[in-house]
Amino acid sequence: FIPWKKLHHQYLQREGSALQRVEQILQQFSITKEQQGCVLRLARLVSSTGAKVDPSRLLQALGSHPLFPKAQFCVLSKFPDLHSKPGVKEMWAIVAVMVLFSDSVGDIQRLLQCFRSPRSELALLEVTEVLHCMATLLLAMRNKSIPISNRIHYNIFYCLYLIENASGIVQPLEERRMDFGWADVRLTHEQQRILSHKIEPGQTVKIMAFAGTGKTSTLVKYAEKFSELKFLYLAFNKAVAEKGKKVFPRNVTCKTFHSLAFGSVGRHYKERGKLNFSKMSVYSISFLLQNREGQSLFVRGKTVSQTLENFFSSSDEEICEEHVPLWFKNTHGQMQQVSPQEKRINVEEAKEIWHNMKKLDGDTEKKYKMTCDGYLKLWQLSKPQISGYDAIFVDEAQDCTPAIVDIVQSQNCGKILVGDPHQQIYTFRGAVNTLYLVPHSHVYYLTQSFRFGPEIAYVGATILEVCKGIRSRTLLGG
Repeated sequence: FIPWKKLHHQYLQREGSALQRVEQILQQFSITKEQQGCVLRLARLVSSTGAKVDPSRLLQALGSHPLFPKAQFCVLSKFPDLHSKPGVKEMWAIVAVMVLFSDSVGDIQRLLQCFRSPRSELALLEVTEVLHCMATLLLAMRNKSIPISNRIHYNIFYCLYLIENASGIVQPLEERRMDFGWADVRLTHEQQRILSHKIEPGQTVKIMAFAGTGKTSTLVKYAEKFSELKFLYLAFNKAVAEKGKKVFPRNVTCKTFHSLAFGSVGRHYKERGKLNFSKMSVYSISFLLQNREGQSLFVRGKTVSQTLENFFSSSDEEICEEHVPLWFKNTHGQMQQVSPQEKRINVEEAKEIWHNMKKLDGDTEKKYKMTCDGYLKLWQLSKPQISGYDAIFVDEAQDCTPAIVDIVQSQNCGKILVGDPHQQIYTFRGAVNTLYLVPHSHVYYLTQSFRFGPEIAYVGATILEVCKGIRSRTLLGG
């Protein structure tokens, strides 16, 4: 009953049969890059696709739409054969042209309101089939490099999404969360789909969430639904973890990765007065260097510092030349490639400093203090097993370092990785995009943002498409 909706979905999934079928349709109606008037041919195709209904009543309903006179005149001038025999084909041609003339999502929403008029005999399904037809072919035309704006497809796709996800369920959060504006949370179908999956030991579930799509509220509702399970929510900074303590239910423990590492490793260094809560400065490292010949000590200190940072963020067990930066800035401010000899010196110096940092005893002057990233690295190397939890929530997973990924992946419980792969901001600290690199057992998407409306969402979706080639998932505004 919904062939075009099925074809649209299959085409988005790049199924071979769907690609072939759409190609046949385009060829049949001469909708190709080489032919002129492809958009008009699309309108003619739609005119023969729509449901057979009484056109007179529908035309009266469409008459209230601002684009109707313009579309009617276009059909009169471009499709005289249809106008000479007024009927259902002319009506659907007018509808197709109105969609093509639409400047915004609002234009198509007003068109749908016309179809809901008492004068209309059409069922909603018959209208959405026509929209799915146009969405499929418009997308195919763009894939064939036929010059046509992506705005039209976006407008249609957006309206179809709203129609199919109109039945959101309102579920109140607990009173203690009202300070955060979460007295009521309307779950989208995407969020409900996530809540229908109960995490099992060993599973890795990814939630790929665009900006403002409610990933935190989704996790809150997930924890509330599975109240019999115990969750560990892990964040990168203390402020996020503290906020989590206020919004998550009691079966969720909120911590940072560093706090877990501190409880296991870091506290021993604090007790001995050997803990430096910030990273070692280049200035202090330059005084610890053993090889003081050749390179400027400050320049060498900087490359050694970067070598240590690269090692701390990696999943490797030993410092090696791969951790040494490829380039450095010399005393004249010019970028210069690190020589093989200097790489070896950097590795030796970094190993010596790391060896002394790890010592709890023997460093009487405490020149080699352990850093936060250092004790996190030691914790990772100890292959920790986090017990007492059924699953782990990893927030902002796109900014995990390989060391953190190694810790998370080594756990036997379920893992739920949440984040936006397009908002990676910690690459300078060695972060890798975990949402792309780590294998998963299940993957879900959150695409409807509540931070902005359709206009900003369209700009964002276009940027993602043009700059990153993202077409399989479309950003939508709330």
